[in-house]
Order: sequence, then C-alpha cells, then structure tokens
Amino acid sequence: MGDKIHTVSEATMIIKELLEENIGSVYIKGEISGLKIPESGHCYFSLKDEFNQIKVALFKHTANKLDIDLKDGQEVVVFGKISIYGKKSEYQIIAEDIKISGIGELLLKFEKLKKKLAEKGLFDESRKRPIPEFPRKVGIITSRTGAAIRDILNILSRRYTDLEIIIKPTLVQGNEAPEQIIEAIKILNEFDDIDVIILARGGGSIEDLWAFNDENLAYAIYESKIPIISAVGHEIDWTIADFVADLRAPTPSAAAEILVPDKNELLNILIKQMKNIHNLMLSIINSNKEKLNSLIKRYAFKIPEKIYEEQVQRLDDAIINLNEVIDVKIKELNEKILNIKDKLNILNPLKVLKRGFSIVYDEKNRLVKESEKVLKNENIKIRLYKGKLIAQVKEKE
Repeated sequence: MGDKIHTVSEATMIIKELLEENIGSVYIKGEISGLKIPESGHCYFSLKDEFNQIKVALFKHTANKLDIDLKDGQEVVVFGKISIYGKKSEYQIIAEDIKISGIGELLLKFEKLKKKLAEKGLFDESRKRPIPEFPRKVGIITSRTGAAIRDILNILSRRYTDLEIIIKPTLVQGNEAPEQIIEAIKILNEFDDIDVIILARGGGSIEDLWAFNDENLAYAIYESKIPIISAVGHEIDWTIADFVADLRAPTPSAAAEILVPDKNELLNILIKQMKNIHNLMLSIINSNKEKLNSLIKRYAFKIPEKIYEEQVQRLDDAIINLNEVIDVKIKELNEKILNIKDKLNILNPLKVLKRGFSIVYDEKNRLVKESEKVLKNENIKIRLYKGKLIAQVKEKE
C-alpha cells in the first residue's frame, strides 16, 4: 500500500483483492448459527467452532441450486471464496456449495435430551392440563426489558379487562438463566390464586434459546401445579420447554391472544344472543296469542264450569301421582342412607381401635407416626377403644 494515504473504502478494496487473489476458494467446516433468510431469498449465517466464527453469505441463485434445508445447529462444510463485506469491513465466505457434515453439537444435545425426557413421560399429552378459558390472575416469567413482555402486556390490555398480572423478571439467555427461571416458577407456585403462567422469550439463534433446553427447567415445568404456556422464540423455534409445557404458543404475542378472549368479540356475541332471545320471546308471544285466540273460540269457553271440572280432576290425578313418586323417592333415600351408614361404620377409626390398636399424640396433640418425632421423657397421650392413657417415653427404638 506504500506511503499513500488511503480512504477506508480504498483500504477495504485492497484487502479484499489480497484475500480473494491469494486465498481464493476454501473448504471450511463448522456449525451453523444465527441463520437469517430475508425476503430477498439470500441466506446469511455464522459458521462457528468452539473458539471462533466466520460470516457466510449464500446468495439466492446459488441456494436454489442446492438441495439442502439449512437449520441452526447443523454441522456443515462450506465451499466458497474468502471475501470482504465492504459496508462492515468484515471478512466472509461467499458460499458456492454447502454439504451437511453432521448434526451440530447443540442440536445433538437437544435431540438426546428430548428423547430421554419423552421416554420418562414428560411430554405425554395425557398429563397436560387445560388452560382456563377466563383467567383472573396470570404470572409471566420473562426478561424485564425484552420485547416479549411489552407485546404480551399490550395484547392482554387490549383484549381483556379485570386481569391481574404478576411479572417475575429473569434472565432468558446465558448460563444463569435456567436457575433464575426455575426459581421464578417455584415462587409463582406459592400463590394460591394464579390461574396460568406464561414463560416467554423473543426469537434468537439456537444458542440464544439454549436456556430453555435445560433438563432441570424441564422438570420444574413438569412439576408445576399451575398450568404453563411456553412462548419461546418464533414459530419455527422449538425448545424442550415447549414440549413439556401444558401448551406451546408460537410467539409471546400468540400466547397472549390464546390466553384471553377479545372483549369486543365477547360483547358482539352477547349482543347477538340478546337479539336472538328477543326474537325468540316475540315468536313465543305471538304463537301463544294465536293459541289463546283459538281457545277462546272453542266450545269449552262458552261453558266455563266444564273447564273447572276437568282441571280439578287433573289436579287430583297429579296429587295422587306425586304422592306415589314421593313414597318411592323416600324409600330410595332410606336405602342410600343405610348404605352410607354401613360404609361410615367400616371407616370409623373406633372400629380399628376395637381390634386392639391405639392412637398416640404428643404433648401438643399432634399425631405421632414415628418414634423420632417424640423426645425421651416426653409425655404422650394414648387413645384406646375405651378411654385414654397418659404415658411417658422411657426409651425409643
């Protein structure tokens, strides 16, 4: 480059020419990370190993020739030219061919854990609980500052009213994230009135979402007494948390839409039902009006006492039938009471005590089930079939 003062663009062009002329085309093996495919159809991703990474650009005309479905986590061999992307002054590979070398390390770990947990029944649909149709209190576990929480709150406030929300902010990326999320699930499970929990995070690469592939987190979701909706990443992203959760939402926004109905839609349904009821009542009134007019014209209305005599007879028949039904019901209820009495006698603890067993209580009237629960020389109460004993513990075994 000599002693000449170059502009940034000139320097970048010189370096680009040096790389392309002196290195040319190469084969590079690595794991795909951060795959992006914009509307242009071009593909951009990083090719990484344990220590370093390099950018890769796969242009649409080349991608169309390759029979390959690229995914984050795949281990591939890329053939292409080393070049410089001038705008960012980053060196990259212009891919000419890509071959899948094998499943990437992270993807392999994911599949192994997925298989392990599936065999243990954590993904079984039969154990998953339904999400309440009209929740009153919702817990949300996500980042305090991420787009996910803003999207969820905006949609919930727009679609529904009278909804109480408890937010437990946590990390959603990195080594410390799983432990924080697990702790948040435990804290929310201490509430008695939370109807559902949303576990949310925006999209990202397989590394960004890896916290949600943690085995301990999977068990925390499985053991939660509160139903959990997993809303991690975008629609194409799947994590272990998605498989274990009671419901998987493709995005955080979708979780909010799934969780609560739209108040405007509910109002429209209510208005429609009110109109239907109004029309039905009018129809009933008009129908009965026609029947009444028809009855007035009948012979019986000209001799009113005939109507009275017939109705008296019908009333007598109804009373007789009612008394018969009451007698039958009383008999059935007496039989049920006797059966319940027999069952209660079987479960009566005094029946057990009558066979020689006893019940022991400590000084605070707590039931003693283990010898370790009382102290030496402590007074205890012994309940027998007839009467009680006050005793003192001399020895424990």
